[in-house]
Amino acid sequence: MTKKIISIYIIGVFIVCSAIGQSVPMYSQYMYNMVNINPAYAGTRNEPSLTALWREQWVGLPGSPTTKTISYDFAIKDNKVGLGVQFFDDRYVNNISRTGLNFMYNLKIRVSDNGMLSTGLKFGLYNDVKNLTNYYQGAINEPNSDPAIANNLNKIIPLAGAGLFYYTDKFYIGASVPDLILFSKVSNYASDKSLYQVNDIHYFLTAGYSYDVNEDVNLKPSLLIKAVSGAPLEYDLNTNVWLKNIIGLGVSYRLKQSVLALAEVQATPQLRVGYAYDMPFARPNSHEFFIRYEIGRLFPRLNTYKID
Repeated sequence: MTKKIISIYIIGVFIVCSAIGQSVPMYSQYMYNMVNINPAYAGTRNEPSLTALWREQWVGLPGSPTTKTISYDFAIKDNKVGLGVQFFDDRYVNNISRTGLNFMYNLKIRVSDNGMLSTGLKFGLYNDVKNLTNYYQGAINEPNSDPAIANNLNKIIPLAGAGLFYYTDKFYIGASVPDLILFSKVSNYASDKSLYQVNDIHYFLTAGYSYDVNEDVNLKPSLLIKAVSGAPLEYDLNTNVWLKNIIGLGVSYRLKQSVLALAEVQATPQLRVGYAYDMPFARPNSHEFFIRYEIGRLFPRLNTYKID
């Protein structure tokens, strides 16, 4: 019966992956809180973790995006089940915003002496707000006749996501479709029903490894690949060097887009803070702040698998 339940659950993961998706924000410090891009990651650290991330993209460019997320994830049932909740707020040009809540659930299956496979699902919703007419009239100062921005949008949109995540104490690899809309089209406009907001699926592949150079130095390379219909593959190549597991310094290269500098500090056994400075080749620079508090470190810990 247990095997049948697991099989049905995994089939459900891939059914969700076939839905139509929607654009997702970009993160530079994804490797420290992958619940943002993979629901199967929730609870894999086996310690309850509260994480916040704040990203200011292309600072100084009018209408530049800003993203804020707060998430809490943990494991239950002897670390066989992971749960998570995430609040997010994305804003663009001060007239377009997405504010929502996600819930994550995954099953963890031991596949080797040192390896676990997590299969995860995510469900949630967000408030999609587009004040198009106000923006047009404020910018142009004349009545609007373009049907594409003739009406505002304010809708509650349901979401789903799915992912797989395999991990040991030194290695991980994951695949996910993190942000899916349950309906393929969302009507935007009252004046022209043939115009729709159409969203494309985003696919993510992540991998990372932890290598102990010596007792004081740890090298952590990682990779992120993002694919979306109608756009070239996007690669993030990252390397972080940790000194005595207290200070982490790193660099990333986003193919043909930008170079990133990363810095993290394990301020206390419970608290980690991080900063990323993105230097795009064709746009203004971006800033990203990260903070994680591990509530579980205040209590006796169970077996853990952590390489970030």
